[in-house]
Amino acid sequence: MGGQEQEEPVAPSAGKKQQKTSKEVYFCVLPDKYEPLIEEEETEETEEERKKRKEEKKNKRKKRYKKYRKNVGKALRFSWRCLLAGLHNMASTYSTPLSAMATVVTEVNRA
Repeated sequence: MGGQEQEEPVAPSAGKKQQKTSKEVYFCVLPDKYEPLIEEEETEETEEERKKRKEEKKNKRKKRYKKYRKNVGKALRFSWRCLLAGLHNMASTYSTPLSAMATVVTEVNRA
């Protein structure tokens, strides 16, 4: 009744609410010769530095793409040669007369 009333949450959030906990904080006495580490703040880079960095990045990307184009070109040329060799072989097979074909087939089977 009046003494032990518990408040119910008005709008329950998704999932359970986390209980509030305290954190332990440790203090220590600093030595007399303590020098705090000071990180150097980066200064604003000038337009020249920014352009130079951008050019270096552009050149690096250009070299990488050049290497990729070279390798892809080699692969395409090799594939094209294999395709043409296969087509020539197939064309020569179809263009030979049947009597010669029987002779070639029997020789291939013996080898």
